[in-house]
Amino acid sequence: MDAEANTAQHADCTPADRDGARPVQKAAGKVKARLISTNFAVMVAGLNDAAVGVLIPYLQPSYGITLLQVSFIYLINFVGWLLGSFANIHVCARIGTGGTMVLGASVQCIGYALMFWKPPFAVFLSAFFFTGIGVSLQDAQANSFTITVQNCHRWLGILHAVYGVGTILAPLVANTIAARTSAWNLYYLVTLVLGVNNVISLAWSFRRGLFQPNVANAKELAGSQLRATVSNKAVWIMNGFCFLYVGAEVTSGGWLTQFLISVRHGDPKQVGYIASVYWGGFTVGRVVLADITHQLGERRMVGLYMVLALVMQVLFWLMPNILANAITICVFGFLIGPFYPVGLYVLTEVIPPDLHIGALGFCASLGSAGSAAFPFLTGAIASQVGVQVLPPILMGLVVGMGVFWAMMPKRIML
Repeated sequence: MDAEANTAQHADCTPADRDGARPVQKAAGKVKARLISTNFAVMVAGLNDAAVGVLIPYLQPSYGITLLQVSFIYLINFVGWLLGSFANIHVCARIGTGGTMVLGASVQCIGYALMFWKPPFAVFLSAFFFTGIGVSLQDAQANSFTITVQNCHRWLGILHAVYGVGTILAPLVANTIAARTSAWNLYYLVTLVLGVNNVISLAWSFRRGLFQPNVANAKELAGSQLRATVSNKAVWIMNGFCFLYVGAEVTSGGWLTQFLISVRHGDPKQVGYIASVYWGGFTVGRVVLADITHQLGERRMVGLYMVLALVMQVLFWLMPNILANAITICVFGFLIGPFYPVGLYVLTEVIPPDLHIGALGFCASLGSAGSAAFPFLTGAIASQVGVQVLPPILMGLVVGMGVFWAMMPKRIML
């Protein structure tokens, strides 16, 4: 029997699935289809998150804006993420996992539809509010669904590695379009096309019971589930960890190109590709280190990775050589890559089972708001003192992660 077959009847079941009438093979096939579509959704999210940093050198002259104004992209994105984080449980209670993901994917497409024709900067900026909400809803539900699948620690690793594939492709595609044409904004036409395909894929794989609550009394349970989730100490500790982690992850990729141009005096048309080197190390780390970390102990190994990541960041800061910077930032990405899926898995071990889905979704969405908050703060600081602040900011974020990681309880927290 396939690994997913055992969970096929309880992983995001709709009422129609619970009568046990469907053959196990069909149920397993349904889970596989949903795994594929949710993985595609997070890949599109990766294409969304990793492109802005590479496009900054083209956005500035195109719109005639400062680094501070560029950083407002991340602030608007953060507002969208935050709204999606708190709306997630209530939206899912009304339209189910599949409906929430389709809604999120559709809202994400609204953002791309506002971006691809290079509108006035105010309109372009507002588009990131929609992508923030859209990605937040999808990220929460993708993680919540994946945690219900057998061997979830491995599937979570795969899910977030696929996100990494999107982050590798984003700088490659965005930098190629921006460097070889005068229309950098066409990158968002590519993401719009993929976004529409994402809506179709999710609607098809979750078509059975689409826009229906996962359980009959979901609306009544939503309020109590949210209250139980936000009152759990371990959930907030993991939220803090994820908030800093995703902030470090996206800040590093988002401002890397500008750092290499401004501080290391690199050629924008060449150093833009180094962002893909960073995201490549990040993705490989999620794949290679997933089982190793699980077998040797998540708590111990994540602590070790943090120490090594700090060493890499110090070397990145002190070695004024673009090749050396490319190597150290790649290793940095490799080491921190597993933190997010490993952290979510550890959370399921220290909270009651009935909170798993709500807490995973809450942490995935609210914690990931760091992907917008810290790039904005970095940009705001860099606009005053320069992009050379990037390495110390990243080191501070890693140290902060270590504090939250040490605070994580080792037994179930009620």
